[in-house]
Amino acid sequence: MNTELHYDFENYLLTNGSIADKMRLIAAGFGNEQLRNQVITDLEASMNKDGGIRFGYKPEAPSSVKETAEVLVLLVSFADDYSSLVERMVSFLVSRQKKDGGFAETLNLDPHIEDKWGAAGGRNWYPVGKSITWLTGKALEALCLVEYDDVERLRRARDFLLYSQNEDGHWPDFKGQNESDPLATGNILEGLRAMKIDSRNKVIVDGRAALMQHLKDCIESKSTFDMVDLPAVGAPESEQEKELIRDGLKLIMESQNEDGGWIPLGAKKSDPELTSLLILALQKCKFFC
Repeated sequence: MNTELHYDFENYLLTNGSIADKMRLIAAGFGNEQLRNQVITDLEASMNKDGGIRFGYKPEAPSSVKETAEVLVLLVSFADDYSSLVERMVSFLVSRQKKDGGFAETLNLDPHIEDKWGAAGGRNWYPVGKSITWLTGKALEALCLVEYDDVERLRRARDFLLYSQNEDGHWPDFKGQNESDPLATGNILEGLRAMKIDSRNKVIVDGRAALMQHLKDCIESKSTFDMVDLPAVGAPESEQEKELIRDGLKLIMESQNEDGGWIPLGAKKSDPELTSLLILALQKCKFFC
């Protein structure tokens, strides 16, 4: 399948993207050694003393589990040895694990999350101080990929996810929430896969089926945003699943904006984070077709 894009996403991301956006660009196979070196320099400068990455990469912002886990996953794809950076980020992540095995953001992040996500209902899916399922999926994936050796911590995170799945195959954002959040499912499946949970496990089977149905619905409604979760489906197991991935990739390519980026639903201009996520999804999934 030809996945060549019409507009210059590289220049868009280099001009507008965050550290993580540029790391995704590199992980997708673009950029050069100079960019890689600059990104690592910027990454070191963006770390707080606790080893975490600042929320939104903003100066003086508290460390965030989300940012730290996402960057740590991407750092694994770099060929060079950045063990000191990895150790610092791992130290921060494990400090944010709660007794129930899940991971949570600190209370001092509340105004920052409200400022960025409040208008989009962020307080419903991104609360502070309590274990969040999709956040735990991100943290578990990161810790597994860097071969973190405290098996007990990893198992607690795994069990938190395995036993909080809803009957529809999706997960709530946190225990006690009454409804499922399909946008959480991809993050959780990636975390459980990194933990090497058997693909025949009912939780994986049900989660994967639920995610594929959600993606199918999103393709029909032209919701490009949700295509960031295409890689979480994994390798297709049937021609029907291949067709689903092909349709998702077509939607990504057809919805690119002329400035090289992608525009979130309800917004008026392209968003660097969405753009970098879609580029990485495109590169990961094109080999499945």
